[in-house]
Amino acid sequence: MASGGQHAPQNSASEVRSSRCPGKSSHERLGEMALRCPLPPRPWNVSLSAAIRKSFSEACLRDALRLPAPSWTRSVRGVMRARPAAGPDPAAARGPPPAPSTQPPVPSPPRLMQKTWGGFPDQRRLLAYLTQAQGREARLWRGGQLQQAEIGEAFREVVLWLLSVENIFDFSQTTFNLALTIFSRLIVSVKIKKHLLHCVTITSLRLATKVNEEEELIPRIKDFIKHYGSGYSPNELLRMELAILDRLHWDLYMGTPLDFLSIFHALVVLGWPHVKELMPQRNPSLHVASLTRQLQHCMAGHQLLQFKGSTLALVIITLELERLMPDCCTPISDLLKKAQVGIGQWNRCRELVKEQLASL
Repeated sequence: MASGGQHAPQNSASEVRSSRCPGKSSHERLGEMALRCPLPPRPWNVSLSAAIRKSFSEACLRDALRLPAPSWTRSVRGVMRARPAAGPDPAAARGPPPAPSTQPPVPSPPRLMQKTWGGFPDQRRLLAYLTQAQGREARLWRGGQLQQAEIGEAFREVVLWLLSVENIFDFSQTTFNLALTIFSRLIVSVKIKKHLLHCVTITSLRLATKVNEEEELIPRIKDFIKHYGSGYSPNELLRMELAILDRLHWDLYMGTPLDFLSIFHALVVLGWPHVKELMPQRNPSLHVASLTRQLQHCMAGHQLLQFKGSTLALVIITLELERLMPDCCTPISDLLKKAQVGIGQWNRCRELVKEQLASL
């Protein structure tokens, strides 16, 4: 202590335990301590605070109050509680039960019902992810057209080449989509000579692997060049990396089109579960993989560089919804509102996406 005083001598743990219960074994002392411990209240008898009640809908609280006690408590209570004295059977006083109806029940027509957006933690979390991705996109997206219109076809060829080359390093589709996003951001902000497009493309992929992949999965630069660009030296690729990082202010990660596609798809599946029955093989993962191929094929079209990645992903998912549910527009209008995309911009992007997908 600062005043120079000394602590009082402390007894050891064994001395404290022996002094509390002298003359008793450790098992007896533990038993007495366990009996003195207060038991928690039963979960179905707990009253919720006002703050928690506000986070649930009134219907959820009514349903929760009607939940019965667990079956094991009913059996225990039945054993411990004395049976009431025998009396008149209330069922006999009511008379015989009514005869069952011979007419079959009329089935109600199937309806596409939306679940409440705020009713499930998964949906609230997805909306939070959507807001974060929109914020990153708004901060970094500049948009526009190609700086040189004459390299439009070369841009398409190099993107399709990157998507078709064998993925021997098992990079994720998220990594490829981030590479295409980096390449697109760069090509609308600076003029790139045609003979450098290939080098810029594979360098964008190299940077995307450093952002997305685990460190042990990132290949050595010599192995990477051997597979993707045997005509370049490691120093050339490293210089191109520094040039791209300098141009993009060392801020590579923004909300990619695949991020938005995954969020929109999950929101549709959770909000309208009936959609899952209409998917091929009723498998959402396979469905997302198919939509991802469409999305990345569209990213090869230089005409679509004028639209945000969120708009492109929204058009991909809404075109699929139109195919699956041609008579229902509720999910589409709800996604438009969540994505904050105007109907005019959506229509323009939609026509260009249809043209691009015709060549898939």
